[in-house]
Amino acid sequence: LRRPISLNDEVRNPVKLAAMGARWALNKGGALTVGAGQVGGAACTQHAIGGRPDVQFNVMPLSVDKPGEPLHRYSGFTASVWQSHAKSRGTVQCRSADPLDQPRIVPNYFAETIDRKTVVAGLQMLREIFDQKSFRGLVESEVLPGPEFAGEEGLWRFAQMHGGTVFHCVGTCRMGGADAVVDPELRVRGIDRLRVADASVMPVVTSANTNAASIMIGEKGAHHILSRSQAG
Repeated sequence: LRRPISLNDEVRNPVKLAAMGARWALNKGGALTVGAGQVGGAACTQHAIGGRPDVQFNVMPLSVDKPGEPLHRYSGFTASVWQSHAKSRGTVQCRSADPLDQPRIVPNYFAETIDRKTVVAGLQMLREIFDQKSFRGLVESEVLPGPEFAGEEGLWRFAQMHGGTVFHCVGTCRMGGADAVVDPELRVRGIDRLRVADASVMPVVTSANTNAASIMIGEKGAHHILSRSQAG
């Protein structure tokens, strides 16, 4: 950024950092009380079907090499993109007969060509957004991907090197017909008195973050249980 207006600058300044902490301690306000991603949006790439957004954007007023590391010593922000409706499918399997053993999880990211194309298209859209005239007085340069990752092939290499999950995996206990794990009331088929009420029952991932939909599923599951209890 051309001006010191990011959280990078606030954190590097001891006085401003102390003020942030004091504001949180005194009235639970300020930068320490909000999420890192303060601007978001959904969009359709050229691969979207039926006008249904196939990517999401997230903008944070800070920049860092990777989560957990110190913020950069220059003023910066981070804009990221992820695919809303991945076609690739992974697996979750038992590792052993021990119920306490960690499962074997194979996410299988980017197994489908359309997923690779969609993410690359989303990265291209981000570049186009921040290359608009209205941003040129604010943005000094692109650090990542940077000029060395040009074109579709370059952006695909960048996605492979720097991509990460946003933890929106769903569908390991999907709801559906007779061959699905749970029925429309979230009951596990073949096992009495057991329901699943989380994102794992979604047949496909939602168009946005899974949090709100997961809360709704929990509320619906509670309603089913209470209704049966009250019915006797």
